[in-house]
Amino acid sequence: MRRRGFTLIELLVVIAIIAVLIALLLPAVQAAREAARRSQCVNNLKQLGLAVQNYADVQGALPPTGLKQPTGTSANNFGMKTRLLPFLELNAIFNSLNMTADLEEAKFAIGANDTIATTQVNTFLCPSDGNVPVGTFTWKNKVFTGQVNFGSYPNNIGTMLRLFVAGGNFDGPAYYLGASNGPTLSLATIRDGTSNTAIFSEWVRGRNKTSNDGVFQVYESPDVWITSGTYPASQPADFFMENCLKTTTIYSVGNWDHKGQKWANHACGEGGGYSHVMMPNTKACFFNGDGSDPQRTLVGASSYHSGGVNVAMLDGSVRFVKNGISRATWRAIATRDMGEVINSDSL
Repeated sequence: MRRRGFTLIELLVVIAIIAVLIALLLPAVQAAREAARRSQCVNNLKQLGLAVQNYADVQGALPPTGLKQPTGTSANNFGMKTRLLPFLELNAIFNSLNMTADLEEAKFAIGANDTIATTQVNTFLCPSDGNVPVGTFTWKNKVFTGQVNFGSYPNNIGTMLRLFVAGGNFDGPAYYLGASNGPTLSLATIRDGTSNTAIFSEWVRGRNKTSNDGVFQVYESPDVWITSGTYPASQPADFFMENCLKTTTIYSVGNWDHKGQKWANHACGEGGGYSHVMMPNTKACFFNGDGSDPQRTLVGASSYHSGGVNVAMLDGSVRFVKNGISRATWRAIATRDMGEVINSDSL
């Protein structure tokens, strides 16, 4: 009895059908994976928002965005997230901090904060972003080398406008210990409402000294900071935004590209704050000659999520803000007491 098998043409047709089905299935699988990653990112931001609420209940104030180091001292330069560690059930990491010493390993031979310098916290990492902004660090006692910690979630310092026109105060939910950047803030000082005020968002991390263009890169704005005596202090936020968008110069000598490089640091663009001067998923800049200062920045929010960024509000909620949000609304959710009226449909 003769057995009938597949002809070559039939086999090729079957293979072609399978290939088409796989091609149709892959985008759906990738979309499902990204949805799961985005959900985890939202959960991370929600934990940060609730930690701020718990911190405020215990301390009677919002956590500071950083600390002004007096000249000639080694006071710490830790950011907001380090102060939230006990409220994220990360007491062991918090207890490893030496609050009398700086985080920066190059400045202190004693290696007082070696542990936290190489401690990665999953809650501070967006799973949609695989970029590694910085390399490894060897502890001062030379017995351990590890990846320098990095993070995806900066805290909102506002729009910076008051830094120019109102005595150097932040206009967002931020204050700076040991400096004249506004009073200590509590939830009661958020007169715009906690549901209308951003406290954390996300940024795409750097790629460690690459010279490629992209939202992971940090560029140099042509604007020189006000200490030069030539700074156009009365200009609106759009002035600085447009100058940042026009620049093609990567910040600093060589390639900076270290955005998010140290989650514990209070410096903007490293581990500390971001501002709402730049619109979501547009170019990030430092001021010419100013670098990653803890008090001012043109580094904004960005993400690899399609169409926008996640933003944690002070009431503990998390909203997905589209790239096409109006400038007025984006700036309004950055400030704490400017009295803007925000339509919920505009977010």
